[in-house]
Amino acid sequence: MSHGHRHDDGCCGGAAGRVEAAVARMKEKSLRVTAPRLKLLRVLAESAQPLSAEDVHRLAGQGALDLVTAYRSLSAMEEAGVVQRHPMERGRTLYALASGHHHHHVVCRRCGRIERLPGCDTSRVEAAALARGYADLTHVMEFYGVCPDCAAHG
Repeated sequence: MSHGHRHDDGCCGGAAGRVEAAVARMKEKSLRVTAPRLKLLRVLAESAQPLSAEDVHRLAGQGALDLVTAYRSLSAMEEAGVVQRHPMERGRTLYALASGHHHHHVVCRRCGRIERLPGCDTSRVEAAALARGYADLTHVMEFYGVCPDCAAHG
């Protein structure tokens, strides 16, 4: 996956700033800030696209954090709003640091390219859920298709 969610287009600031903001959110939510979790945050902040727990584990380097810690930390950080979970087709899940604003992605079914989409207008659907008495709403939505490069090459 050579293309992806780009942080240099102004959506999220620099990597160090994103790690600092994530640490602040962890402290607000009373999550422990440990060396393995800091490494996990740095890996996510430096990535050009959302990553799986396995990707985070591999990119963290030998002995930096074990796979079980990666899974548990990502789960706790998602609950605390530190990372955003991106469920993919076929059961795969990717994670990215929460950027302070909600957005979605379009994913190429052939090459795996992931691109961030601007905004999120779900107001009509959310209003319908609120009208039915639901509260504390959230949602997950990703789009899938074939990217222009893959479409051009058949």
